[in-house]
Amino acid sequence: MSLFTIDQNKCAKDGLCAAECPYGLITMESGMPEPVPGAEKVCIDCGHCVAVCPTGAFALATMDPAGCARVEPERLPAAEALDHLVRFRRSVRVYKNKPVEREKLVRLLDMVRYAPTGKNTQLISWLVVTGKEAREELAAGAVDWMRDLLATNSPMAAAFGVKRWIGAWEQGLDPILRSAPCLLVTHAPESHRGGVIDSTIALATLDLAAVTEGLGTCWAGLLFLAASNWPPLREKLALPSGETITGAMMIGYPKHRYQRIPRRKETRVTWR
Repeated sequence: MSLFTIDQNKCAKDGLCAAECPYGLITMESGMPEPVPGAEKVCIDCGHCVAVCPTGAFALATMDPAGCARVEPERLPAAEALDHLVRFRRSVRVYKNKPVEREKLVRLLDMVRYAPTGKNTQLISWLVVTGKEAREELAAGAVDWMRDLLATNSPMAAAFGVKRWIGAWEQGLDPILRSAPCLLVTHAPESHRGGVIDSTIALATLDLAAVTEGLGTCWAGLLFLAASNWPPLREKLALPSGETITGAMMIGYPKHRYQRIPRRKETRVTWR
């Protein structure tokens, strides 16, 4: 099967598809778009060629323009609104005792699948933990790792101040997951070198998008760090064989309403 087909009645022969292909897999030498030799082995199915064609003449073997939603520029947020969202967003560490509706999580996860991944690999998967016992078991596993750091005199114990977190846990608090009603864990194949980067992009996208659903988030760095270094906790996650944790985030309804935007340091920029 050919990598792509062209509706010659619609094609404007403008060469936009060739200009946009990130790997230069399209040639216009004959006047019509054609794949270069071996293009099928290199194409990453990013869809730029389909997306840029103004007439809908370009169809990948894996992606027909009729099945792709139209871009609606009028629906894009104004610069001022997006600026306010980025500045307003907070790391929420105090949550209401209220579960997050599954339909909201589905909407958010469906949205962030459009976040970019290296070479369009799309290898990120999600584990959604909503059960209280399951969340507490994971948090306890992270504390066990911290106790092991202390017992073995690991330099990481002082570097991450684990005594503080262990003390809070023993007082009945949850410094690991902040008693959030939901935990999101990203995972990817162990062989995927870009797993953490791709997950960070997806989680950062979800971090902002959650605000539009009335939700708050906080990066679960302590859990991620523990799971990355403590096999017993990785076992508790029960990820599919060959998969490894690449990120984690708490999500829920903020208990308190923020009234102001805290100040931040000025941007440090070097222009060349």
